[in-house]
This record gives sequence, structure tokens and C-alpha cells, in this order.
Amino acid sequence: MISVSDIKSVGVIGGSLGGLFQAVALAELGLDVTVWERSAGRPDDRGAGIVLQPSVAWFLSTFCGVDPDRISVPVTHRQFFGRDGRSHHTLMGQRMISWGAIYASLRNRLDGARYHDGQPVAALTPRVDGVDVHVGDAVHPVDLAIIADGSGSRHRGLVALDGAPRYAGYVAYRGVIDETELPEEMSAVFRDRFSFYDADRTQFLCYFIPGDFGATTPGSRRMNWVWYVRADAAGLERITTDREGTAHGLSLPPGLIASQVHVELLDRARMLLPKPLRLLVEHTRDPFAQAILDGRVNRMRKGRMLLTGDAAFVVRPHTAASAEKAAADAITLFTALQQLPSLDAALAAWEKNRLAEGIALYRHGVGIAQRLGLNSPMPTTAAAVEPTL
Repeated sequence: MISVSDIKSVGVIGGSLGGLFQAVALAELGLDVTVWERSAGRPDDRGAGIVLQPSVAWFLSTFCGVDPDRISVPVTHRQFFGRDGRSHHTLMGQRMISWGAIYASLRNRLDGARYHDGQPVAALTPRVDGVDVHVGDAVHPVDLAIIADGSGSRHRGLVALDGAPRYAGYVAYRGVIDETELPEEMSAVFRDRFSFYDADRTQFLCYFIPGDFGATTPGSRRMNWVWYVRADAAGLERITTDREGTAHGLSLPPGLIASQVHVELLDRARMLLPKPLRLLVEHTRDPFAQAILDGRVNRMRKGRMLLTGDAAFVVRPHTAASAEKAAADAITLFTALQQLPSLDAALAAWEKNRLAEGIALYRHGVGIAQRLGLNSPMPTTAAAVEPTL
């Protein structure tokens, strides 16, 4: 096992799920962990839903002392709709969770003194035995720096030069509806179901997720839906420009959709979706949207700097693996640091494992999108459609 003299301090750049998984796990090793997150305040717990995968469930149970079954919603079947609104079912048990429930579990586990929000990292300066983290006018020396600042990472290039994400040619419209706002006959259609509609160059899926504070009892949950729609670069810019004319680039937060874009979304739903799914779109007050990106790197380590989560690989959401991948990044590093005889050996083993997994997930997501007819024939670099990055 690595001795205290090998590594004592860790700086985590980015305080979303990828950074929090790492921070919580490494703090369990007795390391002095500090997280810097550029956004201020805790995010609203009305984000999108996530399929609860094994690594995330194990992490929450093992490191956070949280029973994942208590903050997730079970489904017993997959439900497949036809254009006429009729459906068929297959037996498949899964559990659904919200981004916010995972985030809250991780933040609550991490000592608040370790987490500094509203403090963007301006630069990282490598040293032979560590990294200097520049925050404002201060310089913080750490033994290991973990870059976990997401798909738009500002520091990725220090480790890998080839990882800039590319726009895949389609967007995910999303909606979240409080269960109390759904008529009982609508709610019953989706109860205990993970529902899908696949058509020409589009896919719609939906399921219930926890409500406020992880509430999972019927009536207190939320319905989460996602609709994948092709859009060229100009279409993406239009979708992600808000009602005040402000361009958001690669995503549009809830509550900002332009009136005409919302009207067009409703018209598209009436033309293309089975009635039960159309009604969900119509019941959604504040749909939001995000660009679907592809990002992959050929390395995840340089000296004492590591790339993790979406700062390394941005995989298609069809894989349901973004949070799973981030949790596995942290679990694998935790295990390597415990079991291997030196820091270099641990980091080398971690990189080999995570590169292989990231490449496999990347290819899997692209393959699913190809089968759905969603892939753009000419992918666009994210920088070309996101001038603010």
C-alpha cells in the first residue's frame, strides 16, 4: 500500500459528480483533499434522470453510507411504444435515480471545508513532485491534481491534446414533471416502466425519478423524459438561444426556452410522437436541451495530473454510463492506490484500465446512435458551435 510519504494532498478541479466521486473516495484514504468548483452554490435538484448503474450504487453504499434503493425508483418492465400509441412490454428490472440525488449524497459525505465553490482554477503548473493549483491570487501546491471539470474542460490540454469534444449532430430535449401535475390516467401508463419510442432518426424515452430530497413514494416523484432530435450547427444555436436572445452554446437551462422554439417543439411532438408521449411534452412547463457530444482522449495521465469523468471521455447518453464511468474512475484509483507498491505503478495501472473502458463506452455509444439513425454525417467540433468555451 502507498505510504503517507508518497502522496499526502490532492487537488480536485471541478466539483460536479466526477470530482465529487474522486474527492469522497480519496478522503477515505486519509488524504488531504481540496475541491475547487467554478460555479457558486448548490445546483437545483430538478436536473435530469439517470439509470442507477452498479458502480454508482456500490459507491453510494460503501463510501457515503446511503442505501441507493431508498433514493431511487424501481422499474419492473421496459415498455416500447408504436406510433399508434399502443405498447408492448418486456420484463427487465432496473432502478432510476436523479442527478441531484447522487450529487447531494456525495456533497453531504464530503467535509464542507474541503469544497470551495465559486472559485475557478485559473491555471495548473506541473512540478516534478506535484502540481501548483492557481486560484485567484493564491497558489496551492498539491501532490496530485485531478482534472474533473467536465466536457468543456479548460485544463484537458495539459494532459491530452486530442480530447476536444465534437458535436454529434443532434440534441436531447429534456423535461421533468412533478408527478402531482400528471393526471392519474397518464401517470398509470408509465408506472413501473422504462418507456421507449424509436422511430426514423429519433428516440424518446421516459421514466420516474425521485422528487425533492430524494422522495420516492408514489405521488412525490418526478417524470423524466428525453427526446433525441437531429439538428445541424445552425439549428443547435437556435435551440440554445434563450428567450432574451442570449446564446448558451451547448445547452439551454430550464426556464429559458424561446417561445418560438417551444412552439416548434410542441408542433413536432404532435406530428411525430405517440399520444402518451406527446402529452408528456405538452405537460412540461420548462423543457431544456443539451447538445450531444463525443469526446475521447489517448491519455488520462501526465506526471501528477489525471483526467477523469467527462474531462476525459464524453460518451453518448444512450450508454447510460456517464455517472457510472465517473464512479468507476474513482473506485479504480482508490483501489490502485491501496494495492500497488508505488504511486507511479498505481497511476499507470489506473490509466490503462480507464482508457480501455472509456474507449469501449465511446464506441458503444456511437454504435447505438448509428442504429437509431442519429449520427451526423459530418461531426462538428464543439468549439465551432460554442464560442464561449
